[in-house]
Order: sequence, then structure tokens, then C-alpha cells
Amino acid sequence: MTRGVRSKPVAILLIFSFILFYSPHVLKAQGKSNGNLIGFVYDKDGTTPLEGAVVKLRNVSTGAVHESSKTDKLGIFKIEGIDRGLYVVGLSLKEGDFNVENLIGIRANETAKVSIALKPMIQQGADVKKDKRCPRGDWYIPEVEGECDEGYVWNLEKKRCECKKRRGFAAFFATPLGIALIIAATSATVYGVVTLVTPAEESPFKK
Repeated sequence: MTRGVRSKPVAILLIFSFILFYSPHVLKAQGKSNGNLIGFVYDKDGTTPLEGAVVKLRNVSTGAVHESSKTDKLGIFKIEGIDRGLYVVGLSLKEGDFNVENLIGIRANETAKVSIALKPMIQQGADVKKDKRCPRGDWYIPEVEGECDEGYVWNLEKKRCECKKRRGFAAFFATPLGIALIIAATSATVYGVVTLVTPAEESPFKK
């Protein structure tokens, strides 16, 4: 009887030690804030699935890059274990690279679903023409302080007018073949068409 009574406290102590040792790891696993992204990639008509495309994400704050495996015959892709945050998106195909004009916000412990389609080349040409709003270069010193031409904004700290297109988010690819848009989304924070800049030094996949 005495031996049985003594073994009970020892067993309780062992169980308590086991819980104490493993609890930090359990809490750490529960505290992860990763999400997933799945979806479809379509051609310029918005309905034909694109096979062999790779979807790439870059966190605008940390620079961390995530990418999918190649899309299948249905144009389906998946990226798992993405850190919560805001991402610039790019597509890689056999023909070349495409910058997606939308930003995607990934939420913790959620799977976002998006559909991406390439933009027709005619529309791309029109958009490129619209972006050339800075004939005086990336910046200039105005004759009257604070008064900037159309397409420029005043930088109070540097006391100069700066081209608006230089104040956006860095595009994924420095020399893309074209652009694409997110045409549908579920459980994802998608920001409409945003200003993307393409300095070569900021592209992690420059060629």
C-alpha cells in the first residue's frame, strides 16, 4: 500500500514536467500567423486557363518572397505558409514575366482565393502612355516653392517636386513583358489598380 501511495505523487510530477516542457512549443504553434493563397490564372480573354504559370509574391515590408509551383491544365495554383501582410504579385510564364497591378493582403489562418488574368496588349499600351506624366524627370526644383506641375507632388522634407509614379510600390519585375489584374477574390484583401515603380535594383528576379 505504501509503495502505491508514493508512486502517485511521482506520476503527477512527471505529467506536470511534461506539460511544462512542451507548453511553450504548443503556444508557439498556436501563435503562428500564416495564411494560404489559391486561385486561377487566365489568358487575356479572362476565361482560358494558363498552364505552366508561376505566381510570385513579395512582402512589401519584409521583402520575403513566396512562389507557387506551375499552374496545371485548369490554371490552378497554390501557395501555403504565407506570412500575414501586404504583397506585390508577379507572374512568370514561358513568354516572359508579368506584373500584377493589384496588391494582395494575406490574413492570418485564412486561405485567400483569387483569379488573375493577363491584360490585353492594346490596353497595356494605353496604360503605359498614361504613366508618362513626368516630362521633367523624376524630380525638379520649382520656381515657386510648393507649386508642382501636373503629375508631380511636393516633397516637403527635400523641398522638391517628385514624380507621382516614383512614390508607389516597387513592381515585382523590373522588365516585365506585360501586366495582369486580379479579376475576382474571396477571403483576400485586394487593393485596386495601384501605382507600381520598376527600378531594376529593387527587383529580386531581375535578368
